[in-house]
Amino acid sequence: METLYYSPMLLGVALLLAVAISSTALWHVSRPYAGPVLWMAGSWTLIAGILVFFGYIATGSPVLNVLGNAGQLAGEALFLIGIFHFMGRTLPWWIVPASVGVMVAFNIHYWVVAGSSDFLTGVYSTIAGLLPLQAIWLLFKSREDPATRPAQLLVGCSLLLYSGVVLLRGFYGYHDWWYDKPYVHPVESFSYLLPYNFGIPALLMGFFGVTLMTMQRILAMSRVHQMRAEYLATRDDLTLLLNRRAFRTVAARDLARAQRAQHSLCMAMIDLDHFKRINDNYGHSFGDEALRHFAECWQSQLRETDVLARYGGEEFVLLLPDTAANEAQVLLERARLALADTALEVNAQLVKVTVSAGVTLAMPGDTIDSLLSRADEALYQAKDAGRNRVQVWAPSA
Repeated sequence: METLYYSPMLLGVALLLAVAISSTALWHVSRPYAGPVLWMAGSWTLIAGILVFFGYIATGSPVLNVLGNAGQLAGEALFLIGIFHFMGRTLPWWIVPASVGVMVAFNIHYWVVAGSSDFLTGVYSTIAGLLPLQAIWLLFKSREDPATRPAQLLVGCSLLLYSGVVLLRGFYGYHDWWYDKPYVHPVESFSYLLPYNFGIPALLMGFFGVTLMTMQRILAMSRVHQMRAEYLATRDDLTLLLNRRAFRTVAARDLARAQRAQHSLCMAMIDLDHFKRINDNYGHSFGDEALRHFAECWQSQLRETDVLARYGGEEFVLLLPDTAANEAQVLLERARLALADTALEVNAQLVKVTVSAGVTLAMPGDTIDSLLSRADEALYQAKDAGRNRVQVWAPSA
């Protein structure tokens, strides 16, 4: 017991226990992301296998020897499968029964025919050293997830170091078997303690890597979700144009910029003609389709700098930076005609959707509200003149 207390084995087990506890916490906080559940299962299975093997050291029981070795390999295999799961690859479940089955066969042969423990160490180490190769190859070659790429390389290097250490242990085992070296108790064997001195630190570094991979994935996805939430918060549900609040924010910024630089800027209000009649005659679902059709058609006619938004109901507003009144009228007229030249089908008939628009040029001292007020006046002038037309604001007589 004193030998065990002062050996690296006890420290190695304590570190692996810390990994198992940490992997459980990682799984708990990262659900439902793939990977951590298998890292947790693999860590605890590995711990269980080591503890069972300690039982063999204390009692000499062949059953505990077989179960301990099998449990350790099964734990390592599960941990590696977790990497495939995390990276969205087909899970190589076959490595669990393959590695465990080969080890159990050699382990039973060892006890039945009184084989060499050095040779058995070599077999175990060969299996454990070859297990990570698939995962290492995947980690090094995969470039599909830039957010987790640095952590993938860390895990790949850690597993490569672990694989090299364990295969070196296997080499020493085969060497001692071939030259018929005297038996050395595991806690005093250089080849047996090699993984505890160097392999477990490599595994620990690998666990840090998979934890970092998970955190990087969560952070990247949270940014995506935040951007999606921000997008939805600024958009009209039906047309996907900017909503009223988002438009006023953008318009206030662009108006202030235009006033500072003394650039021209126009504001337009647009209304679908006889929209209530459309809803009454064809139903509200067709009315929604008409609104979407308008938004898509007009967006295709506008410039990248123009800002079209749904202001409420069938009313839309358009901001035209760096645009004079005559230029705005030409642009609006082009968009109006493009819409008028198309039709929507409903109940086996074609229905045309037209709009009226009023546009005004920004003046010194204007605010968003004053601009909107004049554009609204121009809109009503267009409606009074017969609808389906563009009207530039002019002072009332």
